[in-house]
Parts: sequence; C-alpha cells; structure tokens
Amino acid sequence: MAIDSAAHARTFSIGFRQKIAVTFTLLITFIMMVSVYLVTLQIKKTSLQRAEQTGRMFGRMIALSMGEDIVRGNFQGIDYALKEFTRHDKVEYCLILDNLGRIISSTKTGLHGKYFTDGWSRSALFTSTLAIRRAADNLRPVYDISVPIIIGGKRHGSIRAGFTIDEEYESIRSLLIYNLTLGIILIIIGVLIAYGISATLLAPLNAILQSIESISRGDYKQKALIKSSDEFGALALSFNRLSSILNNRETTSNYITKKILDSDPELADKHFSGKTFDAMVLHLELNRFNLFIERNSPSEAVDTLNAFFEETAEIVAEAGGIIDRFGDGFMTAIFPVGKSDPWPAPLRTGFAALSARNNINLFNYRQAQLGLEEVFLKTGITSGKVIIGHIGSRKRSDFSAIGSCIAAAQANARLSDRNNGFMPVTDTAFVSVARDYLLFKSLSTDLDEEESNYLLTGFVNFSYFRERLQSASAHGSYAIVSAFGLTETPEGLEFLKSAIDNENCEYRNDAVRAMAPFVFRQNPEARKYLGELAQKHPDPQMQSLAISMLALSRDTELTPLFLELLDHKNDRVRANALEACIPIDFAGKREVFKKMMADTAPRVCANALLGLWLADDQQTLACLYSLLKSDDSRMRASSAYAISFLAKARKFRRLFPAYSEKTGLMVLPVVENILKRLKLMLESSEDSERLQSLRAIGSIGGTEYREQIDKLLENETEPEIINLAHTIIQDWDRLLRPGKD
Repeated sequence: MAIDSAAHARTFSIGFRQKIAVTFTLLITFIMMVSVYLVTLQIKKTSLQRAEQTGRMFGRMIALSMGEDIVRGNFQGIDYALKEFTRHDKVEYCLILDNLGRIISSTKTGLHGKYFTDGWSRSALFTSTLAIRRAADNLRPVYDISVPIIIGGKRHGSIRAGFTIDEEYESIRSLLIYNLTLGIILIIIGVLIAYGISATLLAPLNAILQSIESISRGDYKQKALIKSSDEFGALALSFNRLSSILNNRETTSNYITKKILDSDPELADKHFSGKTFDAMVLHLELNRFNLFIERNSPSEAVDTLNAFFEETAEIVAEAGGIIDRFGDGFMTAIFPVGKSDPWPAPLRTGFAALSARNNINLFNYRQAQLGLEEVFLKTGITSGKVIIGHIGSRKRSDFSAIGSCIAAAQANARLSDRNNGFMPVTDTAFVSVARDYLLFKSLSTDLDEEESNYLLTGFVNFSYFRERLQSASAHGSYAIVSAFGLTETPEGLEFLKSAIDNENCEYRNDAVRAMAPFVFRQNPEARKYLGELAQKHPDPQMQSLAISMLALSRDTELTPLFLELLDHKNDRVRANALEACIPIDFAGKREVFKKMMADTAPRVCANALLGLWLADDQQTLACLYSLLKSDDSRMRASSAYAISFLAKARKFRRLFPAYSEKTGLMVLPVVENILKRLKLMLESSEDSERLQSLRAIGSIGGTEYREQIDKLLENETEPEIINLAHTIIQDWDRLLRPGKD
C-alpha cells in the first residue's frame, strides 16, 4: 500500500536521523570529555610547577630573612615573621621543623614541639630538594611543600608550607563551564548537520525504498529517479534495470491463465490435464475493427490495436484480472473467485468494465489530437465455471481457458452497441452474483419479454465506498474515487466536488480526474464547476487538471476560455489550454499556434507544433529545424520534445526512415537535417537537450544511432537519461528479435 510505504519511509527516516543525531551527540560529548580530561591534566601540571617555583622562592626568602633567628633559636622573631608571610592569599599555613622533624614554629596554634609521623613527612626531612604533594587542610585542598633550610652549606631544618589550589579549581571550573557551553552549541550544530546529512543520504534511500514498496505491490513500472553519480546513483540504476526486467516478466505472466494454477499451492505439485474453477469473464472488443483495418494502413491498425491492448490490459491487471487471450480486435480477461480477496470478484470485474469504457473515451480524445480515427468498445460480462489446461498439440500448445461462459461473454459483448451507449452487457448469471455490488438496467424495452441480459450502469452502495476510503491505500483510494465518477450520478458528482473543495483532502487531484465520465456525457454542472476551477483556483496544478478534463468534451463553446488561459503565467496551464485547442475548429486557429511557438516552455511549443502539423501547415518541419538550430538551449530542447510528441502521429513518423512504409522512399532533406541535429544534441552539455533528443530518437526510430546511445551511456550520470536510454535499447532489441521477448 502506498500509504504504508510512505509511513514506512517516514519511520525509517526518523529512526535513521535519530541514530545519526545520537552518534554526533555521543561523538561530540566524547571529544569534550577527552578535552576536559587533557586540559585538566595540563592545568594540574602547570599548577604543580607553579607551586614548586613558589615554594622554592618562599623557602629562599624565609632562609634569607630568618636564617639568623633560626640559627640562634629566636623563636619569637620566627613566629612573627611566619605570621607576616601567611598574610599572602595563597599561603594557608607555614611551619618550620628542625632536622629531627620537630615543629619549632607554626602559624597554627598547638603544634609547637610536635612531630609529623607520616611517611611522606619523614622522607621529606632527608631530601636535599623540594618535596611537594597534594593534601587537605581543614577539608580544603592545598599543595603541601617541604623546602630544606640550608645556611652556609649546613641543613638547619625545613620549611613546610601549604599553598591554596583554589585558583586551579577555579580554572578547571571555568573550563568545565566553557566546555559545557561549547559542547551544547556543538551538539546543536551537530544535530542540525546530522539532519542535513541524513536528508542527503535518505532522499535517495527513501526514493529506492518507496520504489521497492511499489514493486512489492506489483507496480513494476516504478522508477527511482536519483540525480547523482555516486553509489546511490549506481544503486538506483541497477534497481531500475531490475524493475524493467520484472515488468517484462510480469507482463508476460499476467497474460496467461497458467498464473491461476501456479498461485494455488494445493495444485502446485499435481499433474492433470484440466482444472475447473469459478470466475468472472470479461470480454472487450473493438466495434467493427475489421472495417477499421480496411480504412487504415496496416501500421496504423497495428499501432491502434496495440495501444488499446496496452491500456486496457493495465486496467484489467490493476483490478486483479488475468488476460487469457488477445485476438482480432478483442481481449478476454478472467477474474478468479477467491475467498481472501479484499474486493469481491464481481465488483472488480464491474469496475474494470466501466473503467475500460471510460478509458476508450480518453483513448479517442488522444486519437482526435493526433488526427487519427476513433474506435468504440463493446463489453460483455458473465459468471460461471472455467476450465484451464494445455490446449493444442504436442508440438504447440497454449495454457488457456475454455468453457461455455467464455462464449457467453463474447455473445453479451455483441449486444453492446451504439444504441445503448456501448454500456457493458451482462447476463443473469453475472447479475445473480453481483447484485449486491453493482447496478443493472434491463436491456430490453419490451416488458412482456423475459429478461436475460442487462446493462451495467454503476455501483450499489456509495456509503460502503466511503467507509473503505478511510483505510484504503493510495492506489485503492484512487480506484474508489474513480468509482464515484464512473457511475455518472448526481451523488457521485457531489462527492467529487466536496473532495476537490476540501483543501486537506489527499485525493483532490484524483477527484478532478474522476470527473472525466461526466465531461464525456456533457454534464452541464460538471462543466460549469470545472470551468470555475480553471479560471479562479489559486493552484496552477488544479487549474491545469481542470483544463485537461474540460478539453475532453471537445466543445467549441469552451474555445474562449482556452484562448484566455493561453496568457496564464504558469507554463503548465498554457500547455494544457493550447492542447485543448488542438481537436477544436475555430477561426484563427493556425495563427494562435504560430504565436505560441515562441513560448519557451517545451510542452507549449510542442503542442503548438502539433497543432500546426495537424492543420497541414507546410512550414512545420522548417520551424522544427530552425528551433533545433536556435542559440537558446531551451528552444532546442523544446523542439526535440515536440518531435517526440509529434511522433505519436503516424503521418509524421512516416517521414523518418525507420517508420517509412515504402522501401526506397527518398528522405526529405529537412528530415535528414533534423536527424543530424538530434545526433549532435546527444553530445550536449545540457541535461535537458540530451534527454529530449534521446526521447525524440526513441520515438522516430533511428536504430542506426545505437552506437551514439551506447557512447552516451558510457559517460552519462543523469539517472533519467540513463533509464530512458536503456528503455529505448530494450524496445529496439525486442522489435529486432520478435518472439524472443
């Protein structure tokens, strides 16, 4: 689920950032502690050296000033002198000991005549140099110093003095406060740096993680776009290649019914020729496709058919169906009945049928944009027993489905025609199992006739959808919101409008897209609402979406609105407004497109060129070539994008050698020049030029440029360009080796 994926990525990000922040905090704390420890040792060492120097100087001063009194034993003078010395702030006490260790004078009362008996004091009596230690005096730390008194080369005792170390402690205290303040500042900076670094690291990781989550849900089209040339870029590139491989494999496996058998663990190890199971059968068929083939070229017919299959098969797969077979303008899908399915098989089948019907309208709109013939879809649905097994001979067989319900679905599709709006047609078998989820209308207008076929018109219970919407994934919510539009009911329209008007709604954009069925039915309320969105909404994205939906009506009455929006400051709004003008006939149409060719936005320029091409403007190719020669990089990229866009029209693609339907046809000089310019753009230093020229070459064929694309891949670092190049090469390889895909 997409929501679960986002939550997972967010949890991963927070946890990773916390780990980096904690790591930075611990590292800074460790550095500060080591710093405090080393500096404290240095302060202690410096203080000790200072105390030693002071002690020597102090002992020398006492020996010089009181030497005569000490020799004569004038203790009264000595006591007076010692008291004067202890007036210094740094001196806590001072004592004079004789050679036997007896205290003969002291600044502390009650010590005269006593001896020091501890080991350090006894050893200090016999040393000829200064002795120093850390001690405590009245619970206050001091440096205890013993300095020998040597007068005339003879030892007359020693001086014991205590120097306060408050200054050292004050230095250490100041250091701790300074380090603590600096440490807090560094920790805050470190946390900010950690979050910045983690954001840089996690952006590509989360992109890959979300892509992996999408693949786990079966969306193998997901690509990780990481714009870096480091290990993350290499990882994303490898992931995207894996995604392409899985997509090809899934596409193949999703189109064969054998997947039903393989997914059943009870049947995995059993051997049999056939298996029966309950399923819904959906048959989709293009109306009078044989006549379409006669009216169009073989390439046009194949392109149209493949485009229809591609889009419709994806709709079926998204709804949980499995393609059983493709045929001459038709495809058959099977929806197996499973007890553990989150959505019932009849509901999924009905949703796929209505979605396919809406999509054919979108398909026809694009056909009209490209000046191509439109097609119509006939849909039949039934329910029953389906037999699967190997059908054919030993030399060639297919694992396929057979049964009466396959033929019944085909027969129901034949009843879907223009008279009933090409609505999906079902029979009694399907209605009996789907009446709790879907709405049906009688196909026959004769009340006396026994009814055996029905039209599928919508869904039964909107409150059920609203309830499921609260806990649905991002993909599931899109399907549910689409269901409100597929019903084409006032209730569904009101729900979509309320969702769009709610600024906190997560699926506002999906709700705008879901209004497409109302626009196709020319619903006036929906058109009015979308028109107000296109003109007045403050968000350009919502405006552009509303324009795209309004364009589906192809109504000339909307032309003034589209022309007005061509002056909008947002290029996406201008591009969509100009695109909406393409299938509409109005006065001055060609002049409008010529004017918009000067726009620097690639999509706007591409739509203008497409409009001119479809209007049979003879200067379109010359305009394309002049833009490719422009000194402005943006204009060159715009023209290359326009070529890839124009290439969707077969009339344009036929001009290029790779898609020419006649052998030996002379290539126009302007076309040769366009190809040369595209080749030069592959070597451009601008990412946009390389990307758009590569996209154009992929659209118009040009397999002779395989060598240039291989050379591009050797030095390319932009992930999007690398992914596109690999996709183009894979498509070319598939076309060159049919049957080995």
